[in-house]
Amino acid sequence: MAGGAALGLLSGHIGMAIFVGAVFGVARLIGELSRPRPIVPNATKPLSASMAAHYQESGLDDSEVKVFRETMDTVSDQVQEFETIIARVPKLKSIAINTDIVDVLHAYFKAIVNNPMAMGAAGHFIYEQLPNLVRIAEKYEAISHHEVKTDDTYAVLTQAANTTADLANAIRDDYAHFVETDIDALEADINLAKKQIPESTQNINTRVDLSGQKLKEHAE
Repeated sequence: MAGGAALGLLSGHIGMAIFVGAVFGVARLIGELSRPRPIVPNATKPLSASMAAHYQESGLDDSEVKVFRETMDTVSDQVQEFETIIARVPKLKSIAINTDIVDVLHAYFKAIVNNPMAMGAAGHFIYEQLPNLVRIAEKYEAISHHEVKTDDTYAVLTQAANTTADLANAIRDDYAHFVETDIDALEADINLAKKQIPESTQNINTRVDLSGQKLKEHAE
């Protein structure tokens, strides 16, 4: 009788242990599923024949191409991450629209790829400005989700928003400086072409005015 009672008590303890273990196992699983996953950088895509030729013509050897592509993959990931964040945060999206920062980021990326040997001139953008832009956007989003906000909270958010706008404008200025050589080269070609075109053949009715193109693009 005593042995049966002891066996029953032991079975009860084992059953309780199994139950508790199952509960903690489920809780651990739920925690793992709900935990935010870190952003995994996209794997470097295979190099196309046209881009391989472009890098070769630009003067890059195989090791330099590898470093360049890995660096630009990181830049691409950061630009995409910034776009994802501002899509969720209205204030940051408003700043992005007012500063045209997304267009500038894409244009800067393209300009560096077109002139890979000049990547060093874009080092401030690649290694400081863009990472800081993404980091501030991440923290702004996290703080903006705080359920209780104090005056200090709003002060920090305001400062972060202003810094984001300042960074966006700084990146625009750096981009303009980066492509300045291309603009100077185009102006030189235009001046040379003008000298080669007789004034009598220049028809004013065929002139093109692109000065309002940017406003038109925004309107559409």
